[in-house]
Amino acid sequence: MCVASAESLAAIKLRVPAKFSNRGPRERRVIPLRAAAAQAPATMKLRVLALHSFRTSGSIFRDQLEALGNWSDAIGDLCEFVYVDAPHPASGEVPEDVASFFQGPHFEWWNATSFGVEGKEGKVLQYEGLEQSLEFVEEVWRTKGPFDGIVGFSQGATFTGLLAATGKVEGRGPFVPRDAGDPGAFAILISGMQARTEEAKRLYTEASGEMGMDIATLHIVGETDRAIPPAMSDRASQMFVEERRAVIRHGRGHVVPRLDGDNLKSVRSWLQEQLNAKGRYRAGGTTAAL
Repeated sequence: MCVASAESLAAIKLRVPAKFSNRGPRERRVIPLRAAAAQAPATMKLRVLALHSFRTSGSIFRDQLEALGNWSDAIGDLCEFVYVDAPHPASGEVPEDVASFFQGPHFEWWNATSFGVEGKEGKVLQYEGLEQSLEFVEEVWRTKGPFDGIVGFSQGATFTGLLAATGKVEGRGPFVPRDAGDPGAFAILISGMQARTEEAKRLYTEASGEMGMDIATLHIVGETDRAIPPAMSDRASQMFVEERRAVIRHGRGHVVPRLDGDNLKSVRSWLQEQLNAKGRYRAGGTTAAL
């Protein structure tokens, strides 16, 4: 069973997320643990911090993953998710496809704005609220952990990539480089892209180096995604070292996909690798198999 919670920076407190606006209460089922592969204890699960998309919420992401996406049924024996609300209330209009289907309140990790005078260089793009969101996730990671990784969708996935680069370059947050043998935090990016500010580009270049960021990543790409086209998600995936990078594609658009067929097998296999790496490290081994 995947655990759901939501928090605010001022008073970080777990709460039960809201339901769909057009659904009645949903009975939560206990999913029995399946036998894990050798090297990971049968009772061991990955604990994953979940970062929602632009102007949605932790509870909306919970419904996208667990109800529409069936992730709790498909992989609930391998991991549990902890959902949080971004520290900023939506600063503008909520997308129609969100507002018409999901209850508020709605939140954002940042709002993209530009400043300066149009000219040869054009206006400068900035992400208002990004620094506060970085500090918020650092606080959640420190006070509500331990966590094994992060999953993000859309703006949440782009934010996860920024967190990864910030950890490598500035030595802060969930992706701070670990001791030898420690697999560190992993990242699952659903419909992610590279952030577009000049500061983000600098971070990516420094963090990636020649080989890419040494972080285990799973990139889930929608082949018909018009909001973040596949080429943009592919470009974001290439910031990470190839040996620890997996890319899965589905035929839908800008959504959290249901896990079934070969994609389900691939996701389960990837998560099992992360579990095994954690198990070996805790037992005093190495992560060489990754």
